[in-house]
Amino acid sequence: MLGLTIPNCFRDATSTFVITVVSKGDPTEHFANNFRKIHLRIFAKRLNYTSINLDLLMRVFLPATVFLLSATAAVAQNEVFSTIVDDTVTLDITTITGARSVIIYEEQIQQEATPSVATKTTEPNGDGSYLLPSVDTISGAEVRTYQRYDIASVFRQSAGVSVTTLGGEGGQTSVFVRGMESDHTVVLLNGRRLPRGLAGLYQVEFLDVSNLESLQFSRGPASSLYGSDAIAGAIGLRTTDARFIESNTVSSYFEGGSFDTFRSGGKVAIREGRLGVSLDASFVDTSNDRVASSDYDNRTLRGNFAYELSDGIYLDVLGSIQSAFLEVPGQRSVAGVPTLSFPADQTNTNQSGLFSPRVSIIRDDWDFSTFYSYTVNSLSDLESPGFFGNIDSRLEQEGHEWETQFNYRPTSDVTLTLGGGHYQYRFERIPLLTTSLPAAELEYAFTSIFAQADIALPANFHLLTSGRYDDHGSYKSKGTYTAQLSYLAEQTGTTIFGKVGTGYKAPNGQDLIFTDTLTTPSDLVPEESFTYEFGLAQSICNENGEISLTYFNNDIDHLVDNDPLTFGAGQVDTESSGFEAEFRVFATDKLELYTNYTYLDANVVNGTYLFADTAGNRLIRRPRHTVAAGAVYSADRWQIGAEINGAYDRDDRGTFPDQIDLGGYTVARIFGNFKLNDNFELYGRFENAFDEQYDYSDGYEAPGLGAFVGARIYLSGSSNPVEDIK
Repeated sequence: MLGLTIPNCFRDATSTFVITVVSKGDPTEHFANNFRKIHLRIFAKRLNYTSINLDLLMRVFLPATVFLLSATAAVAQNEVFSTIVDDTVTLDITTITGARSVIIYEEQIQQEATPSVATKTTEPNGDGSYLLPSVDTISGAEVRTYQRYDIASVFRQSAGVSVTTLGGEGGQTSVFVRGMESDHTVVLLNGRRLPRGLAGLYQVEFLDVSNLESLQFSRGPASSLYGSDAIAGAIGLRTTDARFIESNTVSSYFEGGSFDTFRSGGKVAIREGRLGVSLDASFVDTSNDRVASSDYDNRTLRGNFAYELSDGIYLDVLGSIQSAFLEVPGQRSVAGVPTLSFPADQTNTNQSGLFSPRVSIIRDDWDFSTFYSYTVNSLSDLESPGFFGNIDSRLEQEGHEWETQFNYRPTSDVTLTLGGGHYQYRFERIPLLTTSLPAAELEYAFTSIFAQADIALPANFHLLTSGRYDDHGSYKSKGTYTAQLSYLAEQTGTTIFGKVGTGYKAPNGQDLIFTDTLTTPSDLVPEESFTYEFGLAQSICNENGEISLTYFNNDIDHLVDNDPLTFGAGQVDTESSGFEAEFRVFATDKLELYTNYTYLDANVVNGTYLFADTAGNRLIRRPRHTVAAGAVYSADRWQIGAEINGAYDRDDRGTFPDQIDLGGYTVARIFGNFKLNDNFELYGRFENAFDEQYDYSDGYEAPGLGAFVGARIYLSGSSNPVEDIK
């Protein structure tokens, strides 16, 4: 039994309670012996994802999950985790037993085992204490509590990000990090790049987060670790790593509500000797909140199979398959003038796949891993309007990646990283009609080496620096770097930090796939960036909360820009700057509060953006002010919470070439859940609770008031496997 004292921000006294822990071994020794990594080269056959019937898989997987749930005996009902707490912060726990506790315990294991998206290494102490405020970690528990299902719903509550969606759920979604372009942020699944879509953009609108162990988001330059397309940052999705499963668990959810919406999904994790298996699936079907022609459905299946060949030596395979169908009603109006073609008959069908085997070796003071990753994405754009009729096309992307990484820890205060890889991509546009845009194809490859030093210096200084060199086969080769220094004043709990970095991005499919005879790849040069940030973070309420303020500045030269009329390409220089203010605190052992505010100034510096905006014009769809806030109260068997997010002083493209002011919006949501027992939970929420009417983008109306209810079921194969790993 452990006695813990919990600081209480709103009361003078502190609260002490008892945690009952059933231990299966020393967790410190366990993590020291098991959480390291690197990579050997493995070649894989091409994944023929189109031959898999995802609908059939969903129809088999979900009922099978329900059968397992109903067939398994319920475990003892006890007080459980508050699911809002971060995976590594578990202070509001009473007695730790039961299925829900086992599942959240597994999330903690995964959190400890997964490399940080900001460093590509496993955090030595697992708490991420040296990471800057610009690195956000969202636990699976938090995703469930706030009832979020996609990337957009997560990032609309994050500092430094503006999210634009063309219409309702499934509509094209752009994530602008600190004012930079939406294709400047790399998206990873367990460290592997996800396939690009829509001619080179990551299609974040199709990325389901409901079954993730956690996700991590790093704002700021990441090219020195991830290479091209990481100028603005990195998004790391963390599904279950089968190497580190410790308990058999099953969970499932079902939900229905407004706009004919139905969601379902489930996750299974199995440990049998040296074999670990994880599978998760999700499905959504909705009519959206539009006049007509706005149906959307999306299916995702992910899996990881791992076998421990010998002590600390693993072979595992990660796979993901996604398929979506979307009706695209088009733009309702332009600068307030209704369009004659709304709603349109346009439809998009998207399929994507990832297949990635990996070999890893984990030792006390070093680890090594190597993986091969094959990605594919296909988007069929039908009934797509053009000036001379429909311009239906199919856009395809294919990627092959080989990457190896070695981490060495000569002392507990130093981690040295050396790695390299080869990356090969092909983009293609295939006309489907005689009126379509002409065929286009682009292939390019580059080879990279990278290194990083993570050093805890004397006097509470911490240095994190990395460098990379990309040897590009088609464009200028380039070196990039980042350097981050922080200082902790222990007496006051104040951290002062600064970071500087460069970025490099060669033209890719998004930049070139729409080009015609007006532009050839050789006409363009790679984008380059220089960014810096500095600020401070102050611990409050006996380290039970934090306030931070960060200033950032980004300069991008040679930004590749597409003409929406001719589909030609040009280049332009841009700049963005601003600050992020963040506040989060566990006010009591049951109440969590957070708020953040971002000020952004993003402008054209030289050239013409979207072939209309010249030097001094603002970059469209980057609000000058964004704000988010939320509160969650957790009782023994129920939780209730509310959030708001808003954006103000917003510009968008109106009647070409003029910009228009979209004004501002403030959207509220209310959510809650009730735990009937440790295995079964009912939940519900109101989205856009006050039925705010607004457009994320001009002519694309955001959804109105929506009400949704659902249920979650949790089961584990062991009743008391939980350890205190804080």
